[in-house]
Amino acid sequence: MDIELLNEKIGLFKKNRKEDPVVFQNDDLIILKLYHVQRVGSVFQDGERNTTDKVIQRSDYFETVIFSAESLGIIDKYLSFENFTIKKELKEFAELQDIQKKHLSFVEDIPSGYDVNDVVVIDIQKFRNYLDHLSKVKMIKTKTSKIVRDKFNATNTEEVNTAAIFANVGYVVKGFEGKYISLSKGDRTFIKNFMDEQIKAGAYQLTITETLPLYKESIREIIKIGKGLLELTGNKTKLKSFSKSVFGEERKSLESCWQLYFDRYLRLLLMNYKEFYSQFVFKEMKGYDKETRPDFLAVDIYNNIDIIEIKTHRTILFRKEQGRDSYYPSADLNKSIFQLNKYMDLKSENIDTEKIENAYTKALIENDKIYRPRGILIVSSKDHITSEQTDDELTARLEKEIKKLKTTYNNIDIVLFDELIQNLENYVRFLDISLGKKEDLT
Repeated sequence: MDIELLNEKIGLFKKNRKEDPVVFQNDDLIILKLYHVQRVGSVFQDGERNTTDKVIQRSDYFETVIFSAESLGIIDKYLSFENFTIKKELKEFAELQDIQKKHLSFVEDIPSGYDVNDVVVIDIQKFRNYLDHLSKVKMIKTKTSKIVRDKFNATNTEEVNTAAIFANVGYVVKGFEGKYISLSKGDRTFIKNFMDEQIKAGAYQLTITETLPLYKESIREIIKIGKGLLELTGNKTKLKSFSKSVFGEERKSLESCWQLYFDRYLRLLLMNYKEFYSQFVFKEMKGYDKETRPDFLAVDIYNNIDIIEIKTHRTILFRKEQGRDSYYPSADLNKSIFQLNKYMDLKSENIDTEKIENAYTKALIENDKIYRPRGILIVSSKDHITSEQTDDELTARLEKEIKKLKTTYNNIDIVLFDELIQNLENYVRFLDISLGKKEDLT
């Protein structure tokens, strides 16, 4: 496109449409109106198709376009100058980018008289990437069509869709030796997310006998990860290596590693809760440092809102009184309970309701319907209830002391890390026993 051809198109439009598309034009800058074209009639006469179009100025977005004489070399990738319309690719690109501006510009310096908030300067490189994407998609479709026609005897006139590919998926993803091509991590993530969305949308109706084996294997992996965490100490090198390999994120402390674990799997470990929100939903709480806030907000099946606080599995719960055969709560335990007790004074103003997904839960919080929440303290493990050498008798004795603590500290429940993992392991065993025999399901 050059200036002479553009002026010719403008003249032709004026003649045919009785409408001047030019808003402004000089040697450097050109501003044109943009239009919609609507087909209003089509008649086949004397061997030819005669159509009638209605051309009206755009009023939704991109009412006008601003460009310079220098940008004429690329402008025809974006606009059609037969009727001064935006091309289909640009329309789709604008919708994907959620662009709703009145004016489209190819120059950085917006002319006077235009509100910059009403003008979008097109990202040329991003649009080129989009065109490149469309080109690659077209190429893939062309190659796929060839595979379908050649391998599956489809005719040239048949519309190619995924049915032929998925029906013969072995041909597509198997190598010459009959082995499946290895999927990349990104491919696996895509397939998982795709299937999750399809199942949520109701595209597949799976029975419990179909889903349970996969579900059980996933739980076994979660149990394995939890047991691996229970074996870790405060060694930063091992913590970083473990968290990076298992969670894909590097952490240097036991507490932050457990935080990652519970971020992902708390719904399985505490099945009486239907919603979990991690630290990001809490605002700053008075009397605490800026970064100090509860670990989780949880909503149980009865819509009660509780607070969950996580420490580490190596936290000592009881100390032996010197010279006596008696045990008392450790400073770490008392501090944790005091901290959780303060969190339980939670008010609606301490929660960022914009980050609460469930509408009913959001309404409970916004209407200040939080009844003093219950506190769950996940802390310690059987091997670290005390720093003293233990046996079965002492462990049982100290577990009884924990039960006493639950009644001493009102509305607080103390749960050991290995208790949670053991309960999940028992759940898997229950599934094996209850659902293992087909005759029990008929």
